[in-house]
Amino acid sequence: MQDHSPRLSLPFILPSQAQKHVTHNEALTRLDIAVQLAVEGIAASSPPALPEAGQVWALGAAPIGAWAGQADMLAAFVNESWLFIAPGEGWLALDKSDGRLYRRAGTGWVPLAPPLLDNLDGVGINASHDATNRLALSAPATLLNHEGAGHQLKINKATAGDTASLLFQTGFGGRAEMGTGGSDDFTVKVSADGAGWVTALSLDAATGQASGAAIQQSATDATPGRLLTAGAFGWGQSGAGVVLADLDDPAQAAGSYAVEAATLGPRPAGADTGLCLSMRLGAGDLAQIFIGADGAVLAFRARSGGVWGAWQAVQGSHNTTRVSTPDGEVLRSPDGTQVCRHTLTLDAPGTALGALFAGATETAWSYPAAFAPGTRPTLMASATTATGLWIATRAGDALTGHLRAMAAVSGATAPDVTVTAIGRWA
Repeated sequence: MQDHSPRLSLPFILPSQAQKHVTHNEALTRLDIAVQLAVEGIAASSPPALPEAGQVWALGAAPIGAWAGQADMLAAFVNESWLFIAPGEGWLALDKSDGRLYRRAGTGWVPLAPPLLDNLDGVGINASHDATNRLALSAPATLLNHEGAGHQLKINKATAGDTASLLFQTGFGGRAEMGTGGSDDFTVKVSADGAGWVTALSLDAATGQASGAAIQQSATDATPGRLLTAGAFGWGQSGAGVVLADLDDPAQAAGSYAVEAATLGPRPAGADTGLCLSMRLGAGDLAQIFIGADGAVLAFRARSGGVWGAWQAVQGSHNTTRVSTPDGEVLRSPDGTQVCRHTLTLDAPGTALGALFAGATETAWSYPAAFAPGTRPTLMASATTATGLWIATRAGDALTGHLRAMAAVSGATAPDVTVTAIGRWA
């Protein structure tokens, strides 16, 4: 017959045993310690200076003093002395110092669900956590609410070379990620299959400037859907623009180009270098505006049906201009019309010419601006200081016209006349 119980090691009262009350009281003492076990501390190593009756400590691996040699035992202060009891596998003990519940496992005490949720191994809400995903949640939505003001979600990393990001998945395969991965630059990456990734947007941590597949890769990058950058095609550029290789190139991207002497293709009349604005009207169809480097030429042309039209001048040497010279005033229009005006004094009509009287000689008028070579203007004149006379005009050539005063009666006063010549300058 056994003399102790198998689980709590309580002493049995044996047949014909003397002083049975001693055995019975020892068993009650052990029950008083082990049942509803509450300890003053877990893994204790040093006995208290003034223990109280009934206090129990769960000892650690190397206790000292009065507890020396009693590693991993329960130490209870009973009848002014220490009673040591070996805890069994699976016993539960409440640590009175922090309110946490522990379970005996092997030679140690393992904490169970503690009232204070600090330093947990993991939490699963309608899901199971693992070593990597220590917080797992399965739900239709997650609410992170404010507490009277704003709310921040903070993702902290140890060093710049680590990763702090939000990962978006489809079927547990990554499809998009945003955050700081491998540096402090903020990036947005996307993936079609979870294996190959493209950095769509990257914002430099020092400058805030953008790069990535969503941004133009060069000043002439015309990929649809990419974001235009400052300096692309010369827009917003602070230095020399992008040089256009060939004005006639139908594949040129829309934008602003510099035209240099080495650029191929025809220029507007009077221009060699300058700025060309190219605009796409459709596949192979373009329109261009050319501004001469000296600002003297402004012209446009279009390409349609695979053919470039001629440059059409808008401004510059073809612009409406008004000039005054000693030989008169000249007005030039963009359509090529030139009007010259002047006031001349002719010889008095005192020389008999048949039944009429005329000035002694013709007066030559050098036009203030030449007309187009090989052309003759329409020459008109009217007297301003005399009556009873008319003016005979001879257009001459593109440079000079001739006038002569005529009258029915002889006159001795030299008349002033207003003379006008109308023709083309181009």
